[in-house]
Amino acid sequence: MASVLSVILPVFALILLGFICRRLELLGPTAASEINRMVVWLCLPAMLFNATASASWAHFWEPGFIAAYTAGTIAVFVITLIWRWRVHKSLADASIQGLSASYANTGYMGIPLCILVFGDAGLQPALISSLIVICVLFALAVVCIEVALQSEPSLFNAVRKVALA
Repeated sequence: MASVLSVILPVFALILLGFICRRLELLGPTAASEINRMVVWLCLPAMLFNATASASWAHFWEPGFIAAYTAGTIAVFVITLIWRWRVHKSLADASIQGLSASYANTGYMGIPLCILVFGDAGLQPALISSLIVICVLFALAVVCIEVALQSEPSLFNAVRKVALA
């Protein structure tokens, strides 16, 4: 248990530190969005690059795991999307809620925890799942949001317009 806490605790300590710094006004009102941009555009890509730089495609090609993880993630996204769209009548809001329901923090929490529990063998599924979340799930959510923001009267025309873009 102590080894799991040693991986998780620093992440939550940083969150708490950010909260305290904002409350004490040591960080400005836009600090959270700027830090998020740094994390998304610099830290996560650097971490993924570092983790995959020495790996081969054969090391990551696990069709069964890729299919199961992708299907599970997409199923949760679609089920939540349909449910929330029916309730709130807003595709954009439903897309965000679907993303929130199906998003797994495989990048920052999953990779260190999988390596801790499984050793080097844990890196493979953690990286695969991170790449699926980043490349497939985020893209699907963005497309749904873009479709929702179109001023087209029909859903088909909005989908066509986004697909062409």
